[in-house]
Amino acid sequence: MFGPSHYVPILRWKQAERYALRYLHAEDRKRITPLIELTPTIFKSRTKDQQEPELLDPAQVLERQAKKLLEACGNCPFFLDLRHVAVEVPRVQGKMHALEYIAEIGRNYKLALVPVAGFSRTKTYQSSVAGVLKKDGRGACLRITPSEILQSGIANAIRTFLKSINLGAESVHLLVDYEANDPADPDPQSLLARIPYLDKWQTLSVASGAFPVDLQGFQPGNSKIPRNDWLVWRRTVSHGKNRLRKPSFSDYTIQYGLYKEPVEGCNPSPSIRYTLDEEWLIMRGEASRGRTTSNQTEIRPGREQWNSHAQLLCDDDLFYGESFSWGDAFIRERSVNKENHGSPEIWLRAGINHHMTVVSRQIANLNVA
Repeated sequence: MFGPSHYVPILRWKQAERYALRYLHAEDRKRITPLIELTPTIFKSRTKDQQEPELLDPAQVLERQAKKLLEACGNCPFFLDLRHVAVEVPRVQGKMHALEYIAEIGRNYKLALVPVAGFSRTKTYQSSVAGVLKKDGRGACLRITPSEILQSGIANAIRTFLKSINLGAESVHLLVDYEANDPADPDPQSLLARIPYLDKWQTLSVASGAFPVDLQGFQPGNSKIPRNDWLVWRRTVSHGKNRLRKPSFSDYTIQYGLYKEPVEGCNPSPSIRYTLDEEWLIMRGEASRGRTTSNQTEIRPGREQWNSHAQLLCDDDLFYGESFSWGDAFIRERSVNKENHGSPEIWLRAGINHHMTVVSRQIANLNVA
């Protein structure tokens, strides 16, 4: 399906991620196979007057999501993981697991969906994966962590998994997922050396997320963070003495590697997350809502900070240029259109779109095949 010159971004399926993927340039999109995670929030709705969220009809939710997957992915292959919602929506209409249900709808749209499995999933979830791959014949993706690989019984666990879905390694995509990047984690080479059938897997990818959980630790102004996930992978595939199979690169774009919903009612600062060759540029503003004290309200800069950030970035040599990606064109437009500030979602959308474009072209130019 693909080799080390391919990119596997892990996207939590919210509006920013959907449109960031949808707006990729056609040539960049060809070099990408996303791993998409549905999140529990899509099954809930709450108005301003409601204290507790209302649970939505899961069948209707999944039908809407299938259409959104079609809009963003067309008929290009993608991995789909419901690990965050499998427990919340164990059955749809009393007869089918959520994964099987969305796969069934996807067949009507000719979606090239590949289900994602893992050792820690429930038996119901694993059986739904087996059911989907039996009908679709596109195989499955096995997502495993470093701690699972380091267990003494990893080889037996993999053989048991393959037997349970009645497939050989050549029909399974293997994703080694470090999740949130930790310098104490073992290097990819030592982990890959412990995996059986290394040269037989249909595809092999290593995922890691080096972006911080949030921007609370950064002062207003400009900062840079090393893209350690990218740097480690590049070292891994570029090592001249490496005789092991070279994995594809996978990351969490400009998001934290562990799933975590934002705190309700938080006051985010207008900030830009901008991917560079080996670093992320963080342009952080001040919280956009003022703070009320006993006798007055503190006046703070508002959403216009995004436009100021955009103008400064576009005047800097670090800016890739408005023709580089949809995200860069958006940044340029906001640098001159001072009346339209945007929202946290659309600025995250621009940052993710720019990031995926940077990474897909970096990999293509690295010539690691």
